[in-house]
Amino acid sequence: MCDSDLAAKMNKCEMLSDSLGELPRRFFKLKSSLFLTTAKNIMLRFALTIAVALLIPAVLPAQIDEARNGAYLRPLMDAFQEVIKEPVKSTVQIYCDGYHAALGVIVRSDGQIATKASELRGKIEVQLWDESRRREAHVVAKDGPTDLAILKIDAANLPVASWSTGEAPPVGSWLVTTSLSKRPLAIGVVSVPARKLPPNGALGIQLAGDEDVARITDVKEGLAAAQAGLRNGDIIRKVDSEDIKGSEQLRKAIRWHYPGDKVKLVIERSGRLQSFEATLGSLTDVLPRDERSEFQNSLGSGNEGLSERRTGFPLAIQHDSLLKPKECGGPVVDLSGKIVGLNIARAGRVESYALPAATVRETVDRLLRTELTSATVGENATPAKPSGHER
Repeated sequence: MCDSDLAAKMNKCEMLSDSLGELPRRFFKLKSSLFLTTAKNIMLRFALTIAVALLIPAVLPAQIDEARNGAYLRPLMDAFQEVIKEPVKSTVQIYCDGYHAALGVIVRSDGQIATKASELRGKIEVQLWDESRRREAHVVAKDGPTDLAILKIDAANLPVASWSTGEAPPVGSWLVTTSLSKRPLAIGVVSVPARKLPPNGALGIQLAGDEDVARITDVKEGLAAAQAGLRNGDIIRKVDSEDIKGSEQLRKAIRWHYPGDKVKLVIERSGRLQSFEATLGSLTDVLPRDERSEFQNSLGSGNEGLSERRTGFPLAIQHDSLLKPKECGGPVVDLSGKIVGLNIARAGRVESYALPAATVRETVDRLLRTELTSATVGENATPAKPSGHER
């Protein structure tokens, strides 16, 4: 979208503001009283919703910073400062090899921090909300399904995240993303309730579409099926131990595997059953190159585009906050100031995912229990008897 189109959207917001008189301006001044359930504040929230709905869909990734600091969204963001006053204290900035890589959240006062695992690489450092220096960190545990990692820094008496203990926020709920600033990093609304997101593994084949048989009509060169040795005309009878009765069942069976997973396939070829093993790719690999490039370019590239890992979460809340991949891993807060989730991926133009608070807490507790048990076993283990040459 060109600058003139963005300007046109902003002009619409200005016209809306004028038509609603002083409502948006009074809204900006409410701050802590913004969230009182009075009829007047409901009207003000409605005005804000319309204004944001007009502007946000127009913003491309490269324009995120410009939009956040613009004349219209900046006052809206400032109105949420009181909400994030406490959650900011448990938010951290994570650096990898000196560059911003992700955000994180303090989960234990002794320096345990949860963040997005797939963004971590190289030398890891952490900056706390009230410090300018960076502390060295190391990974103590990771969880594949949630893409969460636990980092450890040398610290004590840190402010721990205050998690919501209620249900995941429903559609239409306001969400605020924190950073190390007193201003919100992003604001948005829940657009889809918490749901499972398939990993979107792919074989790289086309099927005939038969209801009772999964017959291959095309094998994409260089992708999983071709590398495994599958051919046009093969009928896939089994995926691992699951009998495959048709094309739709095969799609579901493969889609719920992660890219990189190895699957055992039993296929029928010329009336005989044969076994193969395939290492799955991603659905994005299956898109034609021109279509994939156009899609990625529309979202930006590198840190301005999509998260590298953006599928396969056991439960995720979809919201429309404008985030960059390097801004995932930190808390997302509701209007009461409670942390309702952890941003885990940017998946589309106005599509971000957050793990619900309950999922994060359960995963963190399990990872830390496992780490503690492993450390205790290691400390208490009976030393092995030395071999002859060690005596």
